[in-house]
Amino acid sequence: MSAVHWIRSRQEERELDYWLSIVAFERQDRSFLNRLYLLYLFIFFGAWIFAMLTFFASGGALILRLVGSVDPRQAALSLELLLLGAWSIYSLWRSCRRSPVVFSEADEVIICHTPVDRRLVTARWFFMPWFKSALFFWIIAIILGFSIAEISMPGVMGANRIPEYAVYGIRPWLAILPIQFGLFAFQWAVGIFRLQKGEEKRWLGWIVTPVAIVFFTLLFVLLLPASSMTYPSLRLTAATVTYPLQVGFSGQNLGLTLLAGAIFGLLMFVLMVWVSSTFSLSRAAQETREAEALKSAGRYGMSNYAEEIQTRRRLGVMRSPSRLPPLFGAGSLVWKGLLQARRTFRLTSLFPWFSIAALAFGISLLPDPGSLILVVAFWVIQVGQRSVARLRSDLSLWPLSRQLPISHKRFVLAELAPTFFLILAVSLAGFLIGSAVFAKPLGMASLIIPGLVASVAGISAYDVIQRSRSNLLLVGSVPSIGARGILLGLLIAVVILLVAFILPGIAGIALSVILGLSLAWFTFGLAARSYGDIRSS
Repeated sequence: MSAVHWIRSRQEERELDYWLSIVAFERQDRSFLNRLYLLYLFIFFGAWIFAMLTFFASGGALILRLVGSVDPRQAALSLELLLLGAWSIYSLWRSCRRSPVVFSEADEVIICHTPVDRRLVTARWFFMPWFKSALFFWIIAIILGFSIAEISMPGVMGANRIPEYAVYGIRPWLAILPIQFGLFAFQWAVGIFRLQKGEEKRWLGWIVTPVAIVFFTLLFVLLLPASSMTYPSLRLTAATVTYPLQVGFSGQNLGLTLLAGAIFGLLMFVLMVWVSSTFSLSRAAQETREAEALKSAGRYGMSNYAEEIQTRRRLGVMRSPSRLPPLFGAGSLVWKGLLQARRTFRLTSLFPWFSIAALAFGISLLPDPGSLILVVAFWVIQVGQRSVARLRSDLSLWPLSRQLPISHKRFVLAELAPTFFLILAVSLAGFLIGSAVFAKPLGMASLIIPGLVASVAGISAYDVIQRSRSNLLLVGSVPSIGARGILLGLLIAVVILLVAFILPGIAGIALSVILGLSLAWFTFGLAARSYGDIRSS
């Protein structure tokens, strides 16, 4: 066990050093100034995290009032249960396809082929992945608790009421901690049970995943207020199952609830350790060593290499040739992009688009200029990264791209246009849905979005192309959008929106539309000219 602990502790230390390096903290430095700097980091990030949680709690309170106008606590419980259920179903499905215990290539050589106790390895490998998965639910629980505080606490919020305010967030966090721990341990138990020595239970996913879908669906539906009239006994049973989570949002005693949750989590952990006695570590390493390599490549900035490996793995060598339409010139680039998007599609590739829609939804929700600028900044980052993704992919094949008989303007237009229309559709959908949900007449304001998207896409493409060098492109090294491109995109967005704020009514919107389209044309010209320069160099 000491050897297993030593290996795993070194991996955890490397993980910790990676995150500490972001804030320029050296863990090996034992000087007084370095320890003082660590104290400063705790104070600074503690205050910053608390401020950000309270900021999101104000928006969460508005959503809870809208969804659960009668009982916001019940709405918070339903939202938390919905997230837990969706995560549990997806994690169980993934555990039935790939080992939840992830080993690197070095782990396979050092540990997986040795007669080490499988139970000790599983227990030691468990806690860091659990902590990473739990962080999201801890944050959501605290935000929902603070949202309840925003609704429930009367009077003016002063510094003397911070402890009372904090209790509203700590209670849901304490309630969900053992529940999420137990669910995570159960997901590992299922994945480990599938990979036993001498046998791989491929049929397990066809049983566990549908049962989980039915269970969480019934649990969520039976907790809805309408089900109390139709199925009172079943709703009482569902409320008993979710009682530990419900206590976190109420003022009831947490003692028995925490004890019950701790027992549940401990039983699931013991179950996981028990089924791992005959766990096939070599099979787990075969399924996960490539995923661990991809994660390491992404962490150290080798994103192009990681994307290339993922694309090759998904395409395989057994696919039939594609039927290409008779498109010539720049149209062939558009079709190539569509073909690549279809063949490399994954569910995780939808997350950036969902983020763009959610941020556009938030723009219609936040009337405060400070909050609006913050949301617009995140939106600009997402739009900029999505806009140049296809352009960076083709620039990485510079020996081929440079020889295409396509003018520099048509090339840049073909690279940006398909993504522009998709970003425009997603942003308009989020913005209009938000204005409809919150009953705000923002239909005319949506006319600003096309110029806004096109301007951000143009300046992002200009930044990537202008920072590219032919000698680096020859080896597939393409820069991503830098701080300059993000700041210029944010500046353009703020200027366009500021015009609409300063000149209210149709005149301000019309001027913002004209300004957005003009900046879009100007930034597109900069990008095309920069591409012509590196192509002729």
